[in-house]
Amino acid sequence: MRRAATLARGASALLLTGTLAALPLAPLDAQETRAAVDVSVGGSYSTNPFLIRGGGAGAFATELAVTPQVTFLDERSEATILARYRRSDYLTRYSAAEGYGVAAQARRAMTPTLTARADLSFDSSIIGQNGLGVVGVVDPTLQPTPGTPDIAVIGLNQRQNAIVAGLGADWRVGPRDTLTAQGSVSRITYDGNSAALLSSRTTAATVGYSRALSERTSIGVQGSGSWINYDRPGYSGHTYSPQFTLNRQISQQIRFSLGAGVIFVSSTTPFGTSNVTGLSGTFNGCREAGRTTQCLRAFSDAQPTGLGDVSRRYGGTFDYSYRLRESDVVRATIDYSHLTATSNTTLQVPSVGFLGGSVSYERGFTRRLFAGASVGYRQATGDGFGNPNDVTFRLFLRTRLGDRR
Repeated sequence: MRRAATLARGASALLLTGTLAALPLAPLDAQETRAAVDVSVGGSYSTNPFLIRGGGAGAFATELAVTPQVTFLDERSEATILARYRRSDYLTRYSAAEGYGVAAQARRAMTPTLTARADLSFDSSIIGQNGLGVVGVVDPTLQPTPGTPDIAVIGLNQRQNAIVAGLGADWRVGPRDTLTAQGSVSRITYDGNSAALLSSRTTAATVGYSRALSERTSIGVQGSGSWINYDRPGYSGHTYSPQFTLNRQISQQIRFSLGAGVIFVSSTTPFGTSNVTGLSGTFNGCREAGRTTQCLRAFSDAQPTGLGDVSRRYGGTFDYSYRLRESDVVRATIDYSHLTATSNTTLQVPSVGFLGGSVSYERGFTRRLFAGASVGYRQATGDGFGNPNDVTFRLFLRTRLGDRR
């Protein structure tokens, strides 16, 4: 925990620096400021709350989650600072577990043709711990965010700390043509004394070009690369991926974005270098029809793992929500991810998978007070995993203070 606290202080300093750099993107006389805090309390029962390999014991827990957020808006800019804290206190068998993080995001139209963005975040959580779940209408603006958790080390009850910083820009070079660029640096570390887990630093970059064929359709190309360095000498890797892209709005209710191409993966250990080539791609499609929102997201790429391998990764998520009334929502989610090891000279098993799903219901008694229930299922698969699974039942009460939007 001492190491996590040190990282948290370092992340806070980074976030403060990044926020100070980003907030000038939003002038001091911002036209609008929104501030809100979501507070959720409840109780749960999990049959294996940390998805421990070989099977874990069931336990009841009390839960607390606090999420404050501040957003600054004007005609050309938007900047947001968001913090997350959650705590589970288990009544038997397990020690209390915490997860926390903070993120700063900024967007600004520098000129009529140039838009810049900056992102900075810190997150600390126990890999494999049962999350609190997401309640509310599906957000169709969200892009696929694969890679959480690192399923290669799931079930080890290990805390992972991640710091990510990114800068990007979109430049409209003609009435129909746009250039994009994005760069990021991430740092992942682990608490504890496990000699098997390797901390890493990843530098990534993406450049792309798109052309609008009509008001509803655009096509393009992009290239991306990542360079991974582990703290242990002799371990490293890199990836390269060219893709074609397509964005299409079929109707006012249905739209999707697609990227398809190939990926070249290289993973190096002290015993040699392994190279793999495969298909890469992303898909993000949503349908909004009246009270119903449905989103399908999928990916195929590569991921550095905590065991020193740069693995092939693929998976997808289907998310569905139905608004019974203005403040009453039913939501269902199912997701699957799979890792295939590139190198056979690490402790990572050749193939691992993760399946999760949940159904939740939330009812609003007022515009600020909500209550609900959920049930979820998770399972990890792979040689040596013992195929651990978990079923969680949860009741909760949530309130929102401040801006209700």
